[in-house]
Amino acid sequence: MRSLAFALLFALALACQAPRTAPDAPPAAHAPDAAQAAHAPAAPGGAAHANRDPHGPPEVERYIATLLAPERIERFQVPLVLERLDPAPDALIGDLGCGPGIFSLAFAERCPAGLVYASDIEPAQLDALSARAKSAGVRNVVPVLASLDDPHFPPGRLDLVFIADTYHHLENRVEYMRRLARCLAPGGRLVVIDYKPGPQPHGPPPDHRLAAGVMQRELEQAGYVEVQSFDTHPEQDFQVWRPATPWEKQQK
Repeated sequence: MRSLAFALLFALALACQAPRTAPDAPPAAHAPDAAQAAHAPAAPGGAAHANRDPHGPPEVERYIATLLAPERIERFQVPLVLERLDPAPDALIGDLGCGPGIFSLAFAERCPAGLVYASDIEPAQLDALSARAKSAGVRNVVPVLASLDDPHFPPGRLDLVFIADTYHHLENRVEYMRRLARCLAPGGRLVVIDYKPGPQPHGPPPDHRLAAGVMQRELEQAGYVEVQSFDTHPEQDFQVWRPATPWEKQQK
């Protein structure tokens, strides 16, 4: 009897040490490298990853590849934009709707003692940005996952908030821009580059663009004053704004 009891206890001990997963369970899938995903074609019959941006194309990997197209980057004239804005080497910058980081990485390299908060509502965009930053050896970019109504920038600290090809995607823009002003440090600037109204050779279709004068009225209603407007981009408006002073608000 003792030998039988010992055998039963021994078998029970072995059972407790056995793996809990089924022996024929498939291995976990590995997520693709972000840099590869950024250039991967869309999966047949549907997107490999659904875009969180309700105003962007649904196939996010294909969208990222489009954003990184050399001809699109060339049209943005990134070196010229940075030259006009001339941020300080230690500037704190918020890139709203950063995408895969065309401007985020450029600002980070221009401001080596500063910091760039790169904000986007789509995680795949931030993955692509992180992969590109790592490849370029850029360490002063902080990816930030935004909400639809909040970029999650630090309050009262940013010298520059930059919005390129994203303003027309925002919901409740007047209220959004009012909240965004609270992220600016004293003397901070808001920069908007967005497509001009009407049909253009590139960019979104006319019905996805803002009508003439809408952005100007919205930003003024949100409490901003235009500082500069650069006539450097044939298909885009390039404007610099700042929050109005209390005295300027009283005059309206």
